[in-house]
Amino acid sequence: MRGDLLLGWARPRWRAGLTVALALALLAGGWWLRAPLHRLPLERDEGAYALIASRWRAGDALYRDLFDHKPPLIYLVYGLAPRLSRDPVVAVRALATCYLLLVAAAAAALGAYLYGRAAALGGLLLTLAYGSSRAFQGITFNSEAIMALPALLACLLAAAGVRSRRLWPLALGGVGVGAAIAAKPVGALLLIPLALAPLLADWPWRRRVAALALALSGAALPLLLLAAALWHQGALPAAYIALVVYNRIYAAESLARGWDAAEHARMWAPMLPLAAAAAFGLATTLGPGQRRPIRALAGLWGLALLLGALLSLRAYPHYYLAAVPFAGVWAGAGVAWLGRRARGARAAALALAQAALLVALAAPPIRSLRELAALPPPEQSGALYGHDGQMFFGAADTVAEIVRRRVPPDQPIFVWAAEPEIYYLARRAPATRFVYDYPLERLPGARDEVLRALRASPPPLIITYHAVRPIGLYPFIDDFGYALSGGFAGYDIFERDPR
Repeated sequence: MRGDLLLGWARPRWRAGLTVALALALLAGGWWLRAPLHRLPLERDEGAYALIASRWRAGDALYRDLFDHKPPLIYLVYGLAPRLSRDPVVAVRALATCYLLLVAAAAAALGAYLYGRAAALGGLLLTLAYGSSRAFQGITFNSEAIMALPALLACLLAAAGVRSRRLWPLALGGVGVGAAIAAKPVGALLLIPLALAPLLADWPWRRRVAALALALSGAALPLLLLAAALWHQGALPAAYIALVVYNRIYAAESLARGWDAAEHARMWAPMLPLAAAAAFGLATTLGPGQRRPIRALAGLWGLALLLGALLSLRAYPHYYLAAVPFAGVWAGAGVAWLGRRARGARAAALALAQAALLVALAAPPIRSLRELAALPPPEQSGALYGHDGQMFFGAADTVAEIVRRRVPPDQPIFVWAAEPEIYYLARRAPATRFVYDYPLERLPGARDEVLRALRASPPPLIITYHAVRPIGLYPFIDDFGYALSGGFAGYDIFERDPR
């Protein structure tokens, strides 16, 4: 079929096997690209997720014993990390790479279903490249990266339900949307295209109502199961404070800051090639045809994810990671469309031209990542995160080693800063349920709760940022006999006199 990437010249009976072989080669290339970065030090959000997942497995209750403002799915996924490596950093990085390979495979499946094999392979390549991009902080494993997989699968299932005129794929698509919401609340925007999906099907109105009810019920199912689990652990009131009250405060701060156009322009500049190719590809897919309704549905799906990132108002590149697979698939569809319009060209020459165009699109993030991979891990962190990467993330393992030498495994410590990766790397429990200090500034009563917990059971060791003395540190450390015993990079270490 003309327009199929690297397949137009092949005999028809070879094309399926060749497609699978190329897809597997691209997936292997994705692992090869990211493996040299598997020792990149964790940043603070990743440290929080890894710590909370490990403490959850140890028996602590989410939100009640461990405060964070993210829904539970991210901790379930992070809980798989120890199965991949004994090294706590490599475990998280390898998990992130495996997860991206699944995301890319799902993007390829969606591309194949909607636009053909060329779009599938193009979407696979671009998802792997831009999903690992330095500019989008693709090496980090945040909630947006986790939301991408259930969002893609939900879109594929909803499209299959509309096209096949069956209800059960729509119900399963709703489950996928619920899982996306359980990864990040902005996934709720996917309820809009999910609710519109039955309207795109050529059904009587009663069947459309039944499909809508099943889809929305499916979306509610994961959330109800998670709520039931939290209720069973007595953590539902604490979850409300973390997921509703705290996130409302966080959103109000974003609104107060407003939209910084210059900051967003700088963030988006490295992504313009993908954005332009995706916009072109999306436009080419919405023309008349048998698959127009489900292609329109996929367009709404991807745009809802993009809108969720834009509504955050914050120029955090990783917020856009969930939309990257859709952009990659649309870009691949655009390249396939150009191939179909190149009349008179030889199939082999056309395939090479399409491949060259896709490689040119994927080259910038791949080249940038290879440059990063050539550095040792601490320098990788500094190159990626600047001062924070050098002084905090890159130094966390050394500080964790100091903790392991000075504090018995069964005793907690307290990091009076925003660096929970120290707990995770040291394999020590936090002395309070607040694993980083952001809520102490925002949540009413949080600082008093921390001080009560510390006074009730003073930990043997407290870590702060260098030359930073948080509100409440004094007179607490004087009252309980703490003294500055040293430090490393951006950290000071206070140790309690055991007498």
